[in-house]
Amino acid sequence: MLPFESFSYPFFDLSTAADHRGLVSAFLATPDAPIPGDHRPGHKALYVHIPFCDTICTFCPFAKSVGTPERVRAYLAALHIELATLGATPRMTGWEIDSVYIGGGTPSVLNVEQIAALMGAIRAHFTIAAEAEISFEFEVKSVDAEKFAALAELGVTRVSFGVQSFDPAIRDMVHITAGLDQVYDAIGWATTHFANTNLDMMVGFPGQDRDHAHRDARLAAESGIGSVSIYPVDYVMTLPGWQDRIRTGALPRPAALDERSLMFHHARAALLESMGEQNMYCFGPAEAPATRYMFSTLYGGYRDEAVGVGAGAYSFLRGVAWMNESDERRYVKSAGAGTLPVTVSSPGHAYEKGLVFFPKRLSFELADLAVLGLEEVYAERIDRVVEAGHAEIGEGVLRLTEPGKLVYSELMAHFFSDHQSRLYRRMVARLSAQVGVIDEQEWRTGAHRVAAMGASNALPGASSRRPRLPLVASGASR
Repeated sequence: MLPFESFSYPFFDLSTAADHRGLVSAFLATPDAPIPGDHRPGHKALYVHIPFCDTICTFCPFAKSVGTPERVRAYLAALHIELATLGATPRMTGWEIDSVYIGGGTPSVLNVEQIAALMGAIRAHFTIAAEAEISFEFEVKSVDAEKFAALAELGVTRVSFGVQSFDPAIRDMVHITAGLDQVYDAIGWATTHFANTNLDMMVGFPGQDRDHAHRDARLAAESGIGSVSIYPVDYVMTLPGWQDRIRTGALPRPAALDERSLMFHHARAALLESMGEQNMYCFGPAEAPATRYMFSTLYGGYRDEAVGVGAGAYSFLRGVAWMNESDERRYVKSAGAGTLPVTVSSPGHAYEKGLVFFPKRLSFELADLAVLGLEEVYAERIDRVVEAGHAEIGEGVLRLTEPGKLVYSELMAHFFSDHQSRLYRRMVARLSAQVGVIDEQEWRTGAHRVAAMGASNALPGASSRRPRLPLVASGASR
């Protein structure tokens, strides 16, 4: 397993000096154009970030804070202005949005009137498809039966929340302050009002082992929720204060990278005992598919695009990706003045995005190779994956095999373009230096595993020895 695999793609080239706001503004001023020879429309999504929480979980890396009523009101006023500014651009006026994801932070800290006004602004400034998925994240301390009823009335179609673990000791370790009785109450209310409900779990916490991960996942599967999503803990993305507690011995040292990978797959197996597999992370019945925003768009292919509004929101379009100002107060000043709050951008076309994320989605339509001009670049890499037994081809679809699932993150690195691979190495090195979790022992463990899987170009300091499996991500790339 890679030390950082919950990434968005393409990566930002932070060494690029540019007028990022001007670049993005110019791009948005140009109407959308179809891909030559492509007859399949891509997904179009809108992400809305609410950065406020009742309490802060100690591992969480996202832009968030405990806001005052005055700060929440100021933020929402700026958010409404950004929705209007972005929605009026020529590119956005040509979009029909098929998924809206309201995330955080904790959107449920807003009161019903604020949520209603936000939903009204979204619909006023963007064209939302009649069958759009509208997903809303909540936290159990800020919901009740009446709020769920209001969300359903406002057009929300899916609700999701983070449990992370059902073990009180782990919940206390990461400062999740809600009790399990509140968790079960929220599940009951949510399933009363929504057919599509989800809870998120994490695996690989300090002190956790395979048996514990299996038990925790079974509690999630038996909780009454519609679907369960489970993710490995990404230590290079957790907060430095939490890492300090690990280094000083206040918290147990996490299991090695190899063992955390096995722990994750033990948890997946526990969910598969009673739930269906939707993709690498999500499990549930067919009538509760994995969120469209994340697994059809964020982890989709080149033609799938999304724009984000709010502090720290990420946008990715064909031709450019950008990030909003993450500091709440600076965001309010910029967006509130009617200026796009862009702080970093990366121009370019990540044609290979569908292949990079195919191990998470479990399949890739090979017809896209010709449409996107990827055949010459990626045919050999695909052949190597198939020859190694990590994927198979049938009816024009590349599918991950059971052995391939065990090395899914390494396979993502196998499909990085050479440029994106360099950016990934720099990004992981920067994050690990800032957070400090990846010490020499962790690098040795990770380097051995990743090099053995043939993705040694994805790890700073990884072994340069000839890999033992035919999966080297080498050769020409776009």
